[in-house]
Amino acid sequence: MKTLLIFPPQGHFTQPFLALPSLQAYLKQEGFPDTHMMDANIEAYDWLLSKERLQQAAAAVKSNGRLAELEAKDAFDYNDMMEYRAYLQSELVGEWTAENVEDAKSVMRDPERFYDRDTYTWAAKVMEHGMALTSSRYFPTHLSAHGFSMKHSLQKTDDIIAGAFDEETNPYLDFFREVTMPKIKELDPDLIGFSVTFGSQAIPSLALSAMIKEWKPEVHITWGGGLMAYVAHKLSNRAEIFDTVDSMVVLEGERPLKAIAEAVRDGKDVYGIANVIHRDDEGMVHVAHEQDPLSIDTLPAPDFDGLPLNKYFTPEFIVPLSITRGCYWGKCVFCTLHEVIGPGYRGRTIERVIDDIRSLQEKHGAKRFYFPIEDLPPNMVRKLPRAILDAGLDIEWWCDAKLEPEVFTDEVCEELAASGCKRLAFGYESASKRVLDLMCKGSDPEPGMGVIQRVHKAGISVTLYVMVGFPTETEEEAQLTMDTLLANREYFEEVSMRVFYLDFKSEIYKRYREFAISDIVEEEGCDLQVYFDFSTSEGMSRKEARAKYLEMLGELKSHLPVFQNQNLLYHELKSHYFLHLARAGNVKNLLEGPFAEVPAPELYDDSPVGKAEHLRMLDSRFDRDDVDEAMERAVDGLTLPRYQFDLITGKEIEAMNRQAPIVRPRPSVLVLNTKTAELASISPEGKQLLDGLNGSRTVAEILADFPEQQRAGVREFLQHLLQFGMLEQEPLGAIA
Repeated sequence: MKTLLIFPPQGHFTQPFLALPSLQAYLKQEGFPDTHMMDANIEAYDWLLSKERLQQAAAAVKSNGRLAELEAKDAFDYNDMMEYRAYLQSELVGEWTAENVEDAKSVMRDPERFYDRDTYTWAAKVMEHGMALTSSRYFPTHLSAHGFSMKHSLQKTDDIIAGAFDEETNPYLDFFREVTMPKIKELDPDLIGFSVTFGSQAIPSLALSAMIKEWKPEVHITWGGGLMAYVAHKLSNRAEIFDTVDSMVVLEGERPLKAIAEAVRDGKDVYGIANVIHRDDEGMVHVAHEQDPLSIDTLPAPDFDGLPLNKYFTPEFIVPLSITRGCYWGKCVFCTLHEVIGPGYRGRTIERVIDDIRSLQEKHGAKRFYFPIEDLPPNMVRKLPRAILDAGLDIEWWCDAKLEPEVFTDEVCEELAASGCKRLAFGYESASKRVLDLMCKGSDPEPGMGVIQRVHKAGISVTLYVMVGFPTETEEEAQLTMDTLLANREYFEEVSMRVFYLDFKSEIYKRYREFAISDIVEEEGCDLQVYFDFSTSEGMSRKEARAKYLEMLGELKSHLPVFQNQNLLYHELKSHYFLHLARAGNVKNLLEGPFAEVPAPELYDDSPVGKAEHLRMLDSRFDRDDVDEAMERAVDGLTLPRYQFDLITGKEIEAMNRQAPIVRPRPSVLVLNTKTAELASISPEGKQLLDGLNGSRTVAEILADFPEQQRAGVREFLQHLLQFGMLEQEPLGAIA
């Protein structure tokens, strides 16, 4: 019997996710050797971000005529702004992006060019342009490195079904037909398991499942993964879903997937298999009882055989290895881990962990590891580094941990660093003791900051998770968090911050009145709603919390080196940041080397200046900066969870169309610097000035053409052009 495990689009593109390798290893261990894996997600990115596909996208956008229609308008509402921004950028950069995308991808995979900051940043921006171009081709669909959304709401079953078959706005349908289905047909599996981890995978998963069923109705398709723990029971209310999906697995997948494989092999149905939902031949949906997951010590090391490790956009394979499951603390009221993974905390023995690391390192020649766990438990904080050192393992690694002052002593932190730990991420959340107690975090701000300082002192990069707008949190308490972070900013490199949202599986949702939540907003027709807006009788309102979040984010960006000078790219692609950190050796080297602040180029009055050759320009009737500013102002008050921000639809877009600042025509020129792949806007007058600079005159001579009262402004504009790379100067002034 053949089994195929599929990771469908969309997840991030830097490394394989751990679910399929874990399941493949277990099935092979349990007597199913003919098990295979397919990462359709990385294959989709590679296909969509190809020269041929982007050329097609650029041609389609250029020929649809929508940009001209928008240019003819007298004003924009929010929806117009989204379209205009997308089509204007695609018009300028589309063909150039298609010509350069293959080189950009090769940079991401190159063990030398990847670590050159300018080259890496150029490549990352080219790929961003490619994803934006793909999004324009299927507008209003939005594809990025971190998300995929369509006009169809993920909170509605009907919308997911509609999106799965939407030929105009679903970019994955052609990919599945041309790339995925031929491979599946050649393999001809009897059982296909989908790992549906993120909401962004729901529509692509349904689309591919439908294609498979059309080809081979008898194949058994089962869905598992993190998203199923949230929505499988909700989906079970819609029996027609089982026309496409034969079964759904909730919680951890090893035990139920093995039972499903046995049933398919033996020609039996899956009725009664624990943690499985299915529909019988009479059309009745059955929700089986839940069973505790297997001991993590009985599971084999993950098996990555069959994954296209050379296709991921990274120069080397960072091995993901799960050394625990569940959270040893397990008390935070906002957390849903106990509901979506499985009850209880389970840790692998140190001996097994060391054996896993050694075998995976030998097999893949890998030096870098990521432990995708909730928190490194205290016993492992103390024992794992010593075990790595005693085993003579030469590795570098990172994971999440909990702020445990008694555990993270100076000696322990030094041993962590010596064992290869390069980065730790802590759930700091708030500097208010009252808020932390309400969250049941089990941590205090002051001792917690002591942990952060000791970890930093040992040379380990620190990331902090911070939450704004927890129910009853006041603006003063949020301000205390920001003040504390800024006062201690030398001890950490990153802050991953979000506005609190209410998850229906969390303890706070179940006991919401204990947290001064007066009203929970249930969206009409949203049968798959997971996150809920709400109102409170104490503390900041939702809009106030959103405003405070934006204020704090702006402050942190202006103070933290990792957020500056295009370094946000590293922050968003966490494995890339880890690789740059590991390459630098330690945080100090990173911040003084690849992440060092680049001084702005100085404009010399006695230097001849000329227009740079590496520019592409496009005249526009509306200024893109005006559009960007209006769009940012329009969404400032939205309190949607982060995952819904890629595309604002439904009642939100209606509200934006009513409330967004009106943008009027203001002629502008959009400029692409092909050397850096950056975009900027200048005025037509600025373009005229720039076009007249041929390198024959100095800055002083150019300024002499203007009235004295205008010269300071003109000089500032020339400085801006130089900084952006639109202007080139002979370094004569540097000699003087």
